[in-house]
Amino acid sequence: MEEGAFKPAGYLPCEYQNLNGWIYAPVTAGIWKQHELWDGTYTFKDLLDAHEMMMVKAENQRREEEYQASLRERD
Repeated sequence: MEEGAFKPAGYLPCEYQNLNGWIYAPVTAGIWKQHELWDGTYTFKDLLDAHEMMMVKAENQRREEEYQASLRERD
């Protein structure tokens, strides 16, 4: 494993070998269907917006979990 590799939850996640995970992220997140990547449903700007939405959602979830953990520590 390379030095400084990102290890969420103490492990190195598996990566896609045959597709671009960044492009398929809205599909794996369940907000788009696979065919919508190439049938003209969405534009590149839509892809950027989807990534922003996923990042904000993940950050808000992280903050909520951190807050809940801090409440448990006080009790």
